[in-house]
Parts: sequence; C-alpha cells; structure tokens
Amino acid sequence: MNIDKVICIGSTKESGFIFCHITYKFGCLSITGVEGPKSNGDCRGSCGQICDTIAEQLGRITYLEPWDAEKTFGFTKVWNAYHLNDMSAGCEHQRAMHWDTRRIDDTKPSNAYGKFFKSQLTASWNLLGWITQKEDPSGLLLRPCPVCGYRYGSEWLRRDIPADVLTYLEALPESTRKPAWI
Repeated sequence: MNIDKVICIGSTKESGFIFCHITYKFGCLSITGVEGPKSNGDCRGSCGQICDTIAEQLGRITYLEPWDAEKTFGFTKVWNAYHLNDMSAGCEHQRAMHWDTRRIDDTKPSNAYGKFFKSQLTASWNLLGWITQKEDPSGLLLRPCPVCGYRYGSEWLRRDIPADVLTYLEALPESTRKPAWI
C-alpha cells in the first residue's frame, strides 16, 4: 500500500488553513504540515513537524467536515507515534522504556537546546539519548539495551506500522481545497 495525500483539518484566524501531507512509500511514513501556505513557498504560521502546534490549537481551529478536536487530536497522536518510522534510534524495548523522551534536565523542556550540565561536551537537545555515559552516567547514547543488547542510536531502525494505522491514514479525507504549493 502506498499513500500520497493532502488533508486540510481547518483554519485559524491567525494562520489560515492547516494542511498536512501524508506519504507512505516503501514502508516509510512521512507527515508534514503547514499553516497558511503562501504561493511563494512561505507560510503564515508553522510548517514541518507541526503536530504539537496543531494539538495546542485544538480549541482555536475552525474545523472542516469531518474534522473536529477529537479526530484532530487522534491524528496528531498517530503522527507523533509513527512519523519517520524508519529512523528510530532505539529498539522496541528502549522505546517501551521511553528512552527517546528522557530529559537531561527535568526543569527544562525536551526541545530546549544547549549544555545542561558542567561537563557536557557539546550542545544538544535536552534528551539523555543525545549524550553518552562518558559525558554523564545517565547518558543513553550507545548504551546497550538490557533485553537485546542493541546500542541506542548506533543505527536507524525501522518500526513496522500496524495495518490498522495504515487503514486509518488511507481513509482520511483528501482535501478539497488546494494548498498554494500544488
């Protein structure tokens, strides 16, 4: 099964229409979004991995049929869970232990960028998966999985996408509005 579609969830007063491009080819899923695309390639809002932006705006979106806040939230959960399924830094066990979300400094968001402790060698996102145990004993980068031994971040692993998720994405309604990039 291949998927290549554009959906339009609705619009906001600030940014205009929210479009998402979903592709699934050769077993790889990619979802990108844009708020208020312009014909010159710019946009009025965010673009790229905007699933968190969409989730934050659920109460401000004027939805297009059949979208509503609940359906949109469900879509963002699928997006977060399966986007770039062929670029997973951890094995299934490490994912189950949430190695990809463990923060270096719990007082800062995971998407903060910088050095988070005195001996940190290079700036990184505020995630333990970006630092080694040599830098800090809590570092997860290249740490072996306690179940299978896979060293976190040593290669990109593919996660299979469940058939019901692919069926869900395939059934999403194609946009009747054309974004500026088409």
